[in-house]
Amino acid sequence: MKKLLNLVSIHSILFFSCLLHGQLTTVKIDKNTSYQKIKGFGGFVCSPQFAYNHMSTSEIQTLWGASSEGGYNIMRLYIPENSSNWSSVLATAQLAKSMGLIIFASPWTMPAAWKTNNHVNAVYTDANGVQQIGYLKPENYQDYALYLNSFVTYLQNNGVELDYISIQNEPDEMAQYQGCIWTPTQIATFIKNYGQLINCKVIAPESVGFTDNFANALLDPTAMANFEVYGGHQYGLMQSTYKQFQNYNKEIWQTEYLINWNSSSTQPARDFSWNTDAFTFASSVNNALLGNVNAWIHYSAKRYYGLMGDGTYGTPAGVMTKRGYILSHYAKYTTGKTRIEAKWDDKTGVLQGSSYISQDGNQVVLMVINPSQNAYSLKVDLPFYTTSGTKILTNTQSNMVSTPISLSTATFRPAADISPSSVMTFVFNKSGDRPASLMTGGDIHYNKIETQTATSTSFGTGFNISNTTVTFSNPSPLISNNTTASNGYLQLNDRYNKLILHVKSYTTAGQSYSDNTTLYYINNQGITKSYNYGKINFPQGGNFDITFDISRQVLTDGCKGILGLRNSNYSSVLTLNLGDVYFNVGNEIASKFGGTYSASDSYLMDALENGYYTSVDFRNAAGVTSSNNWQPMSANTNSIYYVNSNVTSSANNVISGTACSNLVLSGQGMDFQVPFNFTANTASYSRTFNGYDVLILPFQANIPSGVTAYMMSPDASYINCTAISNGIIPANTPVIINATGNITFNGTGNVSTPKAITVNQMNGVYQSIKVPANAYVLKTENGVTGFYKVTAGSEPAIGSFKAYLTEENAYSANVLPLNFGSLSARNIPGETQKESVKIYPNPAKADLFIDSDLSEATATIFDGRGGVIRSRVKINSGKNHINVGDFPAGIYFIEVTQKNNTVVKQKFVKE
Repeated sequence: MKKLLNLVSIHSILFFSCLLHGQLTTVKIDKNTSYQKIKGFGGFVCSPQFAYNHMSTSEIQTLWGASSEGGYNIMRLYIPENSSNWSSVLATAQLAKSMGLIIFASPWTMPAAWKTNNHVNAVYTDANGVQQIGYLKPENYQDYALYLNSFVTYLQNNGVELDYISIQNEPDEMAQYQGCIWTPTQIATFIKNYGQLINCKVIAPESVGFTDNFANALLDPTAMANFEVYGGHQYGLMQSTYKQFQNYNKEIWQTEYLINWNSSSTQPARDFSWNTDAFTFASSVNNALLGNVNAWIHYSAKRYYGLMGDGTYGTPAGVMTKRGYILSHYAKYTTGKTRIEAKWDDKTGVLQGSSYISQDGNQVVLMVINPSQNAYSLKVDLPFYTTSGTKILTNTQSNMVSTPISLSTATFRPAADISPSSVMTFVFNKSGDRPASLMTGGDIHYNKIETQTATSTSFGTGFNISNTTVTFSNPSPLISNNTTASNGYLQLNDRYNKLILHVKSYTTAGQSYSDNTTLYYINNQGITKSYNYGKINFPQGGNFDITFDISRQVLTDGCKGILGLRNSNYSSVLTLNLGDVYFNVGNEIASKFGGTYSASDSYLMDALENGYYTSVDFRNAAGVTSSNNWQPMSANTNSIYYVNSNVTSSANNVISGTACSNLVLSGQGMDFQVPFNFTANTASYSRTFNGYDVLILPFQANIPSGVTAYMMSPDASYINCTAISNGIIPANTPVIINATGNITFNGTGNVSTPKAITVNQMNGVYQSIKVPANAYVLKTENGVTGFYKVTAGSEPAIGSFKAYLTEENAYSANVLPLNFGSLSARNIPGETQKESVKIYPNPAKADLFIDSDLSEATATIFDGRGGVIRSRVKINSGKNHINVGDFPAGIYFIEVTQKNNTVVKQKFVKE
C-alpha cells in the first residue's frame, strides 16, 4: 500500500499544502501481489496481573465466537508456574474449546529451582543490592520441555486440545515480576534439542519486539523443525528478518500488545479519548498486518485499555471498548482471507489501511483509517467488477454500523465515501471478471534528482539515488556527505517546492523511523543552511512517499541548491529501497505508457480522473488510433496527450509527434505543463475576466477585440504598465489584461512551459502553488487595484496561467498600484476656472492633484461618453490625491462641485 508520510507524526504535518481541487484519492488493489493469510485475532484471558483474573462466561462469549459481538477466534491463556495451579485455567480453556476457538498458552516462569537466580521473577535484587538475573539452567532444559508437555497433557486429559504452546513470555524483558531471561542462542538451542519433546505446536520466542537477533538464531533449520509459529510482541523493534520465516511455511503472530495511557505515575489519569487513542491503536493493528503478521492478539482482553472495559477510567465493566470494536473490524472481515497489495495515492497523507481477498477470489475487503476531520471520496480500483457490498463504520458515536452497497452499474472503480474521524471496512463482492490490461507503465517524473546539475564535479554523483538501495543513518547521509558548499552543491533548475522520495520498501536495524531528519541546502544568497524536519515514522510494509516541503513557507530564505539529508540515527540504521526521487513545483503528475493500449487500465484511469495529471505519453503504446479523444474524459481539461507521429489526430490537446492540431486550454481547467515542446496549428485559452487580471500563456496569442494588454515593469512605488501596441501577447510572458466577460485568446506556433519563468521580476505560474511571503499578488482593495505584499502566515494560493511579483524584491510598500502612463489636463472652453480650485495631473504617478481652499466639495469622474466612473469623492482643504492609475487609456472629465453648487469642470487624457 502507498502511504504519504508527514515528518512529525505519521499523519500530521509537512505535506506541501496547495490547492486540492481536482485531487483524486485512490487505492489500487492488486490481487497478483499477495502476502500472508490471516489466521485471526483475539486477546489474553486469565492474566496473573489482576485480582479478578478470569472473565465470566458471558463476557467471553461477547468477545469470542463467529456470531459474537467481537468476532474474535484466538485466545491466549496463562500457564501458572506450578502444576498445582494449572486447574485455574481449565474452565476457561474448556469453554474456549467448546466455542471452537484457537487457544494457545504462554508461561511466564518455570519452577524457581530450575533458574539461575532461584526466583520466579526474571530479575530480582538480593539483600546485598546485587541484581540477580534468572536464566533456565542448561541441566534443566529437558525438565522444562517435559514440564510444558505435562501442561499439554493435563489439558488433553480434561478434554482440551491445546493448539499452540509458547516457550517463554518475553525472554528479553528484565522484569521485576514473573519471568525468565533467554538469549537468542539459548532459546534456539532449547528448541533444537528439546522441542520435539513437546506434543503441541510451538510458538517462539514471544520477545518484546520482532528483532533480528532472535530471528537470526531461530532461522537455524534444526530449530525450525521444532516450532510452527514465530511469535513476538509489538512493543519493541519490528525489524525485517522475521519475515523470512514465511518462506519456510511458518506463521508470524503478534501475541501481545497494549497501549496504557495511565502507565506513568507522573501522568494525570484520564479516560479513553477517541482522537488520542483510537487511531494510535488502529494504526498499530494495521501496521502489524502490513508487516506480514498472520495473527494479532491483544494483552488482557478485559481491561480499561483492552477490548472490554473493567469499570475503571471511564470504561463500563463487561462492555466492549472502542478498541474492541476497531479490532472487531479486522476479526470479522479479514480472518481467513489473504492480504494483497493496496497502493494508495492520497496527497493529504492522511488515509491508511490494507486490503484482503477471499480464498475463492470473489470478495475483497478494504480497511480504511481516517484520523482527520475531513471526509473523502475514495476511488477503489478493484481486481474485478462489482455491483454490491457492505460498508461498516466505527466512529466516536457509532460501533460497527453496517450499510449495504448497491451499484446500478457494474464497475471496477467504485467510490467509497470515507467518513471523518473513522475506522471503516468496505466489502466488495465480485459480479464479473475484469480483463487484464495489456498496457504497461504509469506515473513518470520529469524532474528526477539525477536531472539536476552539480555546480562542481567535486560534488560527486552520490545524488543519483533514484531506483537504488541506500543506507540512511547518521554516518550515512543521503545525496552527499557535505555540510558546506566547498565541493559545490546540487543546483535546482526551477523554483521547486517539494523534494519527494518514493520508498518501495525498507529494512531497519532498529526503530522504524528517521530521527532529526535534516536537510542541508544553499539559500538564495548562496549561504549554507540547514532545516530539521523532525522525526519521520515509517509504517510497516512499503510503497510510500516522503515529501519534504522546500518552499518558502518552510525554507523562508529560499532554496537554490541541496547538499544532503542527514538524521541522528545510529543504531537504527535504515536501508531504503527507493523508487524515483524527484522535485515538484506543485502537485503536478504525468504518466507514460507502453505495451498495447487499454482504455480500462488502472493507471490511465488515474490520469483521466485526477485533476493534477498534466500529461500522458502514449508514444510507445501500440493500438492508439486517431479516434482516441481523451480531453472530454479528463478531470483536467488542460492535460495534453502525446501519441506516435504515425497517428494523425484532430482531437483537442493530442500531440502527434511534435504537432498538435488544436490545443484548447481554459481557466476552468487546472495545471498545465509541457514536458516536450510542440507546435500547435491552432491554440486557444479562455477565461472569465472582471476588469484587471494577470495572464501568462504558453504560446504567442493575438489580443482580442475589446481587450487591452499591458507589459509590466515594477518599481518601488508602482507597477508601470505599458500597453502592447502590436496586438500580440508574447509566449511565456506575464501581462496585465483589462477585460470583462469570457475572453478567448487565440494563437499558434511553439508551445512550451520553460523552467523558472521570470520576466521583469514577474514569476509565471502554470502549476497552482502558494505564493511566498514578501511576494506581491494582484488584487483590488478599497478601490485600488495593484500588487499587494504577501505576509508570512497568509500566503494565498494562485492558480495556473497567472503570475506574481517575485519574493526576491527590494520593495517595502504594502501595495504597488498599477500605473498606466502619463496624464495631461486641459481646460474645457467656456468653463470658468475658479481660483479656489486647481486641478492638475502628476504625469509620473498617473494620478490627479486637486488643490482647494474649500471644504465640503465633491468630485465626480466621467468617461468620454459621460458615464460615471467614480462619484462623490470628498474634497477637503489642501492638496487632494485621486489615483486614476487603474484607468485604461482614454478621455475623461472631472467635475468638482463646491458647497455653493458652483462646478469646476476639466478634461484630462489618460495616455
